[in-house]
Amino acid sequence: MSRVAIVEDGRHLTHNSFGHPERPDRVEAIRTHLASVPSLAELPRLSLVPVDDESLLRVHSRAHLERVAALCARGGGSFDQDTYATATSDVCARLSAGGAVAAVDAVLDGDHDAAFAVIRPPGHHATASRAMGFCLYNNVAVAIEQARAEHGLRRVAIVDIDVHHGNGTEATYWNDPGVLYTSLHQFPFYPGTGALADRGGPEAAGLTVNIPLPAGTSASAWLAEFNTVTLPAVEAFEPELVVVSCGFDAHRDDPLAELRLETETYAEVAERLVALRGLSSSPGTVWVLEGGYDLEALAASTHAVLDVLMRA
Repeated sequence: MSRVAIVEDGRHLTHNSFGHPERPDRVEAIRTHLASVPSLAELPRLSLVPVDDESLLRVHSRAHLERVAALCARGGGSFDQDTYATATSDVCARLSAGGAVAAVDAVLDGDHDAAFAVIRPPGHHATASRAMGFCLYNNVAVAIEQARAEHGLRRVAIVDIDVHHGNGTEATYWNDPGVLYTSLHQFPFYPGTGALADRGGPEAAGLTVNIPLPAGTSASAWLAEFNTVTLPAVEAFEPELVVVSCGFDAHRDDPLAELRLETETYAEVAERLVALRGLSSSPGTVWVLEGGYDLEALAASTHAVLDVLMRA
């Protein structure tokens, strides 16, 4: 069994709006870098298929699916000032969610200790009924719900390290006792959610763990919160699976935000999450790409995470 596999697919290219930061170059920068490094080029690549309506309807309303399909059928347009669609964006977004599903399946089937889904468009802002924040469908939630239906998964921890709070993921699992949602994010910042006092609904009190951080937070201060708040929460929850909403836009070089993480910070995150494997029932970790808009930082940070996963 190889320790880590990569999910990637070139069919995302037609989801593109000129000048928009969420662009095909993001994933292509990662794919090109991975292909140029022999140890990474040799990692197994997993195929993916677009998710169907049944998978999406576990998370999203039928009205939402119809709105996405209708906008694409008209040749594309905008859901809001941040979130666009082209004629093929519905297919691209279903492929993206399918990549998250493939990564989760690979780990739960025991084929790999970890899997990294290099996919776009991202997903953690998408709610049950709304596309927003560059996200059409909530990739992580779709993958988790499919795993619950098909693998009998009961306890999942989501570790969201994107610089933006994952409002869609939080809302999906706000009152779900089977899912822990943790997020470290710049605050106040888009989308305006993720306050420290937001701790989950009555059936899942304490299972939403928000760590809002001010602009300019250093890598060391960020890691201190991760080590003292996030990791203990995950360990105490004893998940069967850890899914990382892996945004790299908290990197100091990212143009859209103001946290100060280093490339090495992401390697340290991977090391600490891998170390949890021996302390809980979790069979491994699934990493699902979210944000990150500096191409060099994206490629280098993905490399840093994969280096750790290969050695684990």
